[in-house]
Amino acid sequence: MKFSFLRSLLPFIVALLAATILVTSQPIQAMPAQNNHGGFDVHIPENTPDNINEEDEDWGDDWAEEEVTSPWQVTGIIEAAYGQFLQSNMTEKSSSLNEIRARINIDYSHSLFELAWKIDSRYDAVLDKKIWQTRELNVAASPFSFLDVKVGRQVLTWGTGDYLFLNDLFAKDWQSFFSGRADEYLKAPSDSIRTNWYFDNVNFTLVWTPEFTPDNYITGERFSFYSLQMQKIVAPRETFPVTKTNNSQWSARLNTSVNNIELSLYGYQGYWPTPQGGKATVENQAQGYFPKLNSWGFSALTTYAGGVINLEYSRYNSIEDRHGKNNNIANGQHRFLLGYERELAKNLTASVQYYLERTANYQALLENSTTPEQVVDENRQLITLRLTYRTQQQTLTYSLFSFYSPTDHDAYLKPSINYQYNDQWLFSAGANVFIGKDDYSFFGQHQDNTNTWLRLRYAY
Repeated sequence: MKFSFLRSLLPFIVALLAATILVTSQPIQAMPAQNNHGGFDVHIPENTPDNINEEDEDWGDDWAEEEVTSPWQVTGIIEAAYGQFLQSNMTEKSSSLNEIRARINIDYSHSLFELAWKIDSRYDAVLDKKIWQTRELNVAASPFSFLDVKVGRQVLTWGTGDYLFLNDLFAKDWQSFFSGRADEYLKAPSDSIRTNWYFDNVNFTLVWTPEFTPDNYITGERFSFYSLQMQKIVAPRETFPVTKTNNSQWSARLNTSVNNIELSLYGYQGYWPTPQGGKATVENQAQGYFPKLNSWGFSALTTYAGGVINLEYSRYNSIEDRHGKNNNIANGQHRFLLGYERELAKNLTASVQYYLERTANYQALLENSTTPEQVVDENRQLITLRLTYRTQQQTLTYSLFSFYSPTDHDAYLKPSINYQYNDQWLFSAGANVFIGKDDYSFFGQHQDNTNTWLRLRYAY
């Protein structure tokens, strides 16, 4: 198991622990001899009867006999999962998911800091290999009353969207999302330093990732996809060459609450999370890369008419193609989201979202594109609906999440059933259904990837 990612963060971990110990440590003072009540400074009035003092002494003895809770906590899961394509696909395997997974969660709680370590291992029969991953390994501390710091590998997220990410540009795992793994695996980990600053009514969060962490995007190993260069659906055994970057990325959020409305401002400086750029190599071969990206945005969330309403906006500035004339780099975008969620009946919840993605410098994009007929609509629209019904004392959950784009003429359906048999056993089943008019649209390219899946999880 490799821990090379800790090299760049190790000095910050050591400095964090040292600062926390220095700031929070206090000289040890001797306790008065008469205060012998389990370490508490208990004041007994002078007119208190002697029998009350005896009861207090008995109480102190009972307190001392209580079992001390260990600072260590070890939990984990063992999970088997299988998914099958519902039609022929050009991928090497006919299964979309076929794995056995084991995860160990180790948590240590100290008065000065907390340590979290999640080790995830699995045998993936689709890729025919064993995979070890440190999903989390971080130290969290509060060196000052107004500051929380977390250093190391961690899963980061923010924003108000449901499966729609505007200002959340942290790493995602789309292969997990399309294959039927648990939703927690949609959020990929990154090696970062996260600081939370608390003021009167404002919280400020700053995240620095020393080495840019991209999404785990579709490559052809597990799912087929549309290649704009080859003008067809492909599933290459060897992924297209992509130039990686070792530069850092920054994310920031300013959060407050005004009249029961949660307001947030966001900022990002880094790169597109998927390889939205292309360039020719010395051998004149096409090679993808991650162009520079800056973004800013805001969100608002509050209760309304018995439910929760959310609004979010983000402006993507494609730094390397400000005027949209480079056909090999994604244009900038305006992203807008409006959502609403409420309970329709007992145990039945519904949520709906409207998403608009407006491409900047659209005319320049059309004029410089070699395939203008395949260019996404200037105002790409998406409507989502989530229905969730819980029954049998909340142990059985039926869920349906649907995406529909009236501009792309495609859709994506995610039905699922979860049954929590007891505290240890969880049974899950579902499907990923893709529908589309054109092979080159966002969901249409995945029609052959339509699959059903089953999962059995044991937690300890």
